[in-house]
Amino acid sequence: MRLAGEGLSEMTLTLTRRSSRLKRRVVTGNKAMLKILVYSDGKPSSSSALNFAAHLGKRLAAQIAVITVRSGTHATEEPPPVGVDFPMTKRDQLPLGIQILVKAVDDLTTAGLLAPQSSINIRGIPNGYLFVCNTPSGDRIPFYECYGHFIEVLNQEVAEHNYDLAIIAPTPRSSLRRIVLGDTTRILALDLHTSLLVVQGGNIGSRFLVCADGSLSARRIFPMLKNLLPAIRGRIELFWVRAPNADSAQIEAGNSDLEHARAWLEKLGKHPALHQTEGRHPLDLILEAAGNDSVVVMGASLRHDVYRRMLGSLPIQVLSKTESSVLLVKLPPEADVDFFQDPFVI
Repeated sequence: MRLAGEGLSEMTLTLTRRSSRLKRRVVTGNKAMLKILVYSDGKPSSSSALNFAAHLGKRLAAQIAVITVRSGTHATEEPPPVGVDFPMTKRDQLPLGIQILVKAVDDLTTAGLLAPQSSINIRGIPNGYLFVCNTPSGDRIPFYECYGHFIEVLNQEVAEHNYDLAIIAPTPRSSLRRIVLGDTTRILALDLHTSLLVVQGGNIGSRFLVCADGSLSARRIFPMLKNLLPAIRGRIELFWVRAPNADSAQIEAGNSDLEHARAWLEKLGKHPALHQTEGRHPLDLILEAAGNDSVVVMGASLRHDVYRRMLGSLPIQVLSKTESSVLLVKLPPEADVDFFQDPFVI
């Protein structure tokens, strides 16, 4: 049994590690390699997440890993053949979890990220199994089958390997099934300890709708956006929904950040469009602007549960309603710096 304080200590340690890494990246100006974890459950929707990740892997300096999470323990499935070169042509003889990963290998190979693999060599790890495949350039991509609770396993991998971004394409559920079984994207948005890309209607070539309003959470968007810019082929739009009762200080801060973001993107070779609107219901305006084929970019923070679980959280509402993809950028509060100042602007 886990003691009450243990979970808090582990989360504090995780946030401290991520905060230190993020601060080092900004202060030194080093182009750190983006580390991406892609989740696959073998369903057709997972191919969209893998395809998005493949495009990022080909266009960025990125390390990619693929994971599937199985409930239960090793004892719930037949063990796979370990330590031998197992031919891909006999994949139907493998346990279901490994078959899911082999399907992910097929998707990444079709997308051009992996070289064709004739066999895989599976080895055991403490909470599951692992095999590695090679890209045409010789880079190695690990594939993990892990047993345990879904969010706990993902957060353990994030803490151990310092992933900057997790990508998932959940299977659409009806309202009733969300109530009965839970909403995967909501759970990840609330509890995952890294940034999250939920792939739905938008892809890497789609329009990127960046929700920027001058808030600290919105400013957290730009370090991640800077890492992704070389891969983005679609138009970038900076979008601000101004509250009707916004005071002059809020309006000035929003306008200043919007203009600063535009100038920063111009320096980096992008030519964003600026859109300002006003309304009491920002959710409806964002959904209308996003449509069903864009990538909505929003900021969030890893704050205490009382803040993150508020029903009025706009990113959570957007995730639950939109048909577009959503990139939810998370930075711990300890990592707050002014990313519109040097060296970030350079």
